[in-house]
Parts: sequence; C-alpha cells; structure tokens
Amino acid sequence: MSQKKGYALLLQEQNRDVARKLGSATLAMFTLPILAFYVGLHFLFTNKEDPLMWSGGLAVFFANVVIVGYVVSAFSEEDDEPEQRVGGGQGDGDEAGPRVGAFKQRTD
Repeated sequence: MSQKKGYALLLQEQNRDVARKLGSATLAMFTLPILAFYVGLHFLFTNKEDPLMWSGGLAVFFANVVIVGYVVSAFSEEDDEPEQRVGGGQGDGDEAGPRVGAFKQRTD
C-alpha cells in the first residue's frame, strides 16, 4: 500500500477519530519519554550515583505509560456494529463467522 493511500484512509470521515488518537499517541510517545529523561537527569536524580541510569528508567516508564494509555483507549472505543448473537437464534449462528475451536460442531 502506498503512503498516499494510507493517508487517504486515515482522513476519511469514519477514521478521523482514530487518526487523531494515533497522532496524539505518536506525539506523546516522542515527547514524553525525552522530556522525562532530561527532567530526571537535570532535576530529579542529580544526587544519585548514576543519574543517567535513573533517568533512562524514568523515560522507559513514561514510554510504557503512553503505550498502556493508548491500548486502554483503543479497547474502550465503542463498536460501530452491534454485537450479533452466536447460537440460540435463527439459523446456525454463523452470522458472525464460522465456528472454530471449542465452538465448532462436528459433522461426521
């Protein structure tokens, strides 16, 4: 897929919220750990034996905070389509896709 095609998909009406969330997470992932590193190096850990190590750990912590925040916000989004009931309704319950694993019915 070309980059123009990818950007065009992000700019479509139904994808604008996702693009905004992705852009803000990317910006936070770039700035927050770097900012935390330098704040830790010059202000928080100046009296420690190895301030570079402590500042690096702080930067890693903030990178993980950004990742966890993005994942939590992605999972808290509402689905566009209502959930379909599998089984118990009309038909064989394959409206949402074929059954696999423990839900598959043997036919032999």
